[in-house]
Amino acid sequence: MPETDEALMVRVVSGDAEAFTEIVRRYEAKARRYCYRIFHDAQTAEDAAQDMFLKLYRQADRYEPTGRFQTWFYRVLGNLCFDRLRYEKRRAAVRAGTMDSFSLDEEEDGEGRFPEPGAALLSGEQRAAVRAALGELSPAARQAVMLREFEGLKYREIADAMEVSMSDVKVLLHRGRKQLAKRLSRWIGEDGHGVRRP
Repeated sequence: MPETDEALMVRVVSGDAEAFTEIVRRYEAKARRYCYRIFHDAQTAEDAAQDMFLKLYRQADRYEPTGRFQTWFYRVLGNLCFDRLRYEKRRAAVRAGTMDSFSLDEEEDGEGRFPEPGAALLSGEQRAAVRAALGELSPAARQAVMLREFEGLKYREIADAMEVSMSDVKVLLHRGRKQLAKRLSRWIGEDGHGVRRP
């Protein structure tokens, strides 16, 4: 039976390089996908994922095996990504002289290394619409929606990862889904499900 993530992290804390390599193997693709959904840029996603594993290795002693490793991982990764977004937003505002110059909806890298689930079913225009709609959500709503819809976390796990209450998660998901449905109404079927062809 494979060793649990939590047991591996206990070994990482004690300096076990093999355990760290296994954690990276298990979570590297997840980290890149998560980061790509936030930044919409392959190189930035790669850099952020590498920063996450560097931080994980350097600060392994801060991990406490009281909950699921996956929840802790997404909390740290989410904080890292949103800190980076805030930094980029401030930097862009300084360059342009206005806070309105920052946009989350950047061009796709074209390499297809981080495809969205079901991407084959969506046209390029639809994918762009989804990216733009996600980018218009508040950072907290975007993170909640991504953790639920893309990473498959349960409400309790999202609450732990975001360090908010269960009721906050439900509110964030409700608002996020409602805003997405409104912005993506062109693509959503009459019943609120599926993809409507233009």
